[in-house]
Amino acid sequence: MEDVLYTVWLSTLPGMSADRKLELSRAFGGPKGVYGVTAEELRELFSKNNILSTHNAFLKRLCKKDLSLAKYCLNEAEKTGAAVVTLQSDAYPPLLKGIKDPPLALFCLGDAALLKSRCVAVVGTRRASPYGKWAAAEIAKKVSLAGVTVVSGMAEGIDTAAHTGCLQAGGKTIAVFGTGVDICFPKSNGKLYKQIRENGLLVSEYPFGEWGKASNFPERNRIIAGLSESCVVAEGAVKSGSLITAGLAAEQGRGVFALPGNINQPGSAGTNLLISEGVPPIDSMEHVLKILGLEGLPAENRSDLSDQEKALLRHVRGCGSSSKQYICETCSLGAQESSMLLTCLELKGLVRLEGGQVFVL
Repeated sequence: MEDVLYTVWLSTLPGMSADRKLELSRAFGGPKGVYGVTAEELRELFSKNNILSTHNAFLKRLCKKDLSLAKYCLNEAEKTGAAVVTLQSDAYPPLLKGIKDPPLALFCLGDAALLKSRCVAVVGTRRASPYGKWAAAEIAKKVSLAGVTVVSGMAEGIDTAAHTGCLQAGGKTIAVFGTGVDICFPKSNGKLYKQIRENGLLVSEYPFGEWGKASNFPERNRIIAGLSESCVVAEGAVKSGSLITAGLAAEQGRGVFALPGNINQPGSAGTNLLISEGVPPIDSMEHVLKILGLEGLPAENRSDLSDQEKALLRHVRGCGSSSKQYICETCSLGAQESSMLLTCLELKGLVRLEGGQVFVL
């Protein structure tokens, strides 16, 4: 617990970027080592690295060695049941750990095990069109039904649609905040905040009670991208937070995909620009899992499928695209039950029934 205290202290200290804090931590053998060194040693290091003039205010905060905010955060975490996941912890997400500026500590409300699950980010503008909201929700549903966690930022518009679509499909979702994890922002998403806390995960690197500065939100986007193997931009202006997230994802070596939009729709200007620059488009809802590289995930990974549905899906895949009559007659579950389960699998986006034929998606 002592090491966690010093990690939270350094992580929540304002005025220096996460990558600089990581360098500082490594220079003195960890956050506890940073706390233990003298002001002279710290000043010498800052001067040697030519950052004294730009980070003098941060140096003063370091030298104060004030642990009150860190202790407050740990107390609040205990009271609210939040997990504190540090960079040194086995619970820390491997993909996020691999970026150049990972947070030293994450505050997590909900199912912290989701940090190590397979994730796809779905992000976009707050001023979303009805088309953008529909598409974001549908993409999130398909991703979640494949057993993959949907990551977004719980902002109004596209983010809200992505989280909501995922939850409607019975999937798991992570919301990454630019405020403290205890602050529901925007307030209009109070119901969604509770749903994600109960059925997903709320994450923040910022201290409890932090309402968030404007600069926090672009900064938190690196976490959204860092948690995810791919990032889908549903809608966004040319200069927007969602395109910042896309850029960060590309820098981190993650897949970036964009939803094509109407050229008369301002919110699609950014996604259309990404596509013109070579970013693959989401050009088919039917094949969205294939586009994202998620096609063919084993049905056993899906928590929303019953044992009977899994058995029938294995049978359908073994038969390939075939007639509904043949599949029902050759399945050990019986024709009537198989017919009913095929309809369930279609609703879950795993097969398509058309003219007496069953097509595997």
